[in-house]
Amino acid sequence: EIQPRLEWDKGKALLWLLDGLNWKDHDFYPIYIGDDLTDEDAFRALHDIGVGIVVEEGFRFSGASFALQSPEEVQIFLGEIAHNLESEKGWTAGR
Repeated sequence: EIQPRLEWDKGKALLWLLDGLNWKDHDFYPIYIGDDLTDEDAFRALHDIGVGIVVEEGFRFSGASFALQSPEEVQIFLGEIAHNLESEKGWTAGR
């Protein structure tokens, strides 16, 4: 991935999207999952307002709060979230 020579990064883009969704006015908890060094800006942006999850085989220093080892673990994690939402709130997650 490349970054432009602008004062813009994934963290700023994420905060811009959240503001556009008026996320503070809703029952909303942002989760950002990424596997690239350029995702570190988003992990830092979410530090106090949500959670960042890095996908990385092995270990690297990251601003993410949690780590998953593979895309398969991401799929399991998201499936568990969908299952819990269906159970607790009666929602139906698209699959």
